[in-house]
Amino acid sequence: MSIGKAVLRLVAGCALVASLAGHASTHAAELSVDPLSLATPVPDVWYRFDGQVLFESASRSWLLGPAVRAVALEPYRESPSGARTVYYFDKGRLELTHPERPPGDPSRVTSGLLVREMIAGQIQLGDATFIAVAPAQIPVAGDTVGNALAPTYAALQPLASVGENPQARRQPNRVGQPVTALVRADGQVVENAVADSTVAIGYYEERLGHNIPQVFWDWMNRQSISWQELAGLPLTEPFWIDTVVGGRQERVLIQAFERRVLTYTPANPEPWRVEANNAGQHYRAWRELSVPDDRSLLGLAGGVPLGEIIVSKAVAQGVDPYLFAALAAVASNFDPLAVKPGIGLGLFQVPIAVSQRSGVPFPLDPAVNAELAARELKRLASEQQDWHAALALYLQAAQIASGADQVLQKAQEYRAAFQSPPTLSERKTYRLIARGQAAYYDPGYTVAWWEGALRRHAGWGGAVPGWQLDPNGYYCVHPDFRPGQRLFLTANGVGLWCTIGDTVATHHVAQWRSRWAVELSWSAFEALRLDQRNSVSVWAP
Repeated sequence: MSIGKAVLRLVAGCALVASLAGHASTHAAELSVDPLSLATPVPDVWYRFDGQVLFESASRSWLLGPAVRAVALEPYRESPSGARTVYYFDKGRLELTHPERPPGDPSRVTSGLLVREMIAGQIQLGDATFIAVAPAQIPVAGDTVGNALAPTYAALQPLASVGENPQARRQPNRVGQPVTALVRADGQVVENAVADSTVAIGYYEERLGHNIPQVFWDWMNRQSISWQELAGLPLTEPFWIDTVVGGRQERVLIQAFERRVLTYTPANPEPWRVEANNAGQHYRAWRELSVPDDRSLLGLAGGVPLGEIIVSKAVAQGVDPYLFAALAAVASNFDPLAVKPGIGLGLFQVPIAVSQRSGVPFPLDPAVNAELAARELKRLASEQQDWHAALALYLQAAQIASGADQVLQKAQEYRAAFQSPPTLSERKTYRLIARGQAAYYDPGYTVAWWEGALRRHAGWGGAVPGWQLDPNGYYCVHPDFRPGQRLFLTANGVGLWCTIGDTVATHHVAQWRSRWAVELSWSAFEALRLDQRNSVSVWAP
């Protein structure tokens, strides 16, 4: 045996022991990350959805949610690197699908079609690339545990415009007619079950052929984003359901759209009668996605495609998660659809004999595939009493050309790359500093001038420690804040961060305060549309 192989074998063995001792569980509470703390363009998009709730106390429930619950990488064929960064919220997912495209391009950041995936039993891996899995056996509305009354996403599949022939579920135009049909937990529709319904159809969507109740149509068109960006196309007709909410039975109107399920609860106070369900939470449960309990594994879980699944399945079986991620990289380059006929399947190229022996359906499902691979590695390690030998046997059975040493070397690379967890800012509260008109510097004061001014302040000690240039070139001035500090500004439906780049002369402060809420670079002034209506709110975390 070479010295190098001996060292790698020792490293693998130690890693496995450390894994067993230190990563007992991956099912921790989800993250609670401030969406405004993330890199552009996520804060801009989130603000359009939910900024009014946080900053203006809008009387409605969240559209995405107050916090990012997880940040992950998902395979996506059309993304430049073959994977896209996704941001999970309680009620949805934002996807940085095309970061190379300019701001304002609607394909740059997309809102996930999570409900369509859960009903159809198809995980989207590209514009026209899907992987077949079991549809979600999760109630579409109400409590997710102890709720035998409500239909699941799977139960709605026969009623939904999904699959190979979505047009087969088209319905006639019923605008003006009352909504009286009820769908049971098993998906059976009972016509005229709610004869006293006061809800009527208000709009007919022609593309898929479904009717939208007036209460949903009015609610969607009151929001700050278009109804299709908010909800997507309707996939089903509206139905009344019986469900359990907070342990109590309630009758609720639901309709499944591509991005979310809308609910109407007549018993709720007016602003909260129409809400979006927790599609983001449901989707994560369906995909078996979870944030690692050991926060030192956050970097790996979010840094490789399907990392959350890889980490959770490895830890559950006592496999070193870095080694397991390396195996996925070597086996398929993180491609869940990779298949060698008669040899290996999916993300981990699970040997066909292992897949057949298990008898599980949908072996290409990344969660299923990862569990099969982790269990097989654990079995081989137990038999061989040698981790290097177990890995070599797995690679041989799957006919993977790379040797065990190459996988172990890749694992060490991942361990080095992800040794420090990412810095994520917990959800904050924001304090209103001022509200009123904004002044602006002449457009001749370019971003380069502002950056030079900030550097000069830093040079004589006037900037805060750790100051950075503004990533978007938005600069501002306020006498209560030092150069390098950041403020959040809201105006005309736009929210953005600015960096303090200059100061107000002491003898001008009193006059400044009497006139202005903030002073801005021209680029920030224009981005907030203050050249059209000059009224801005200034917030500090």
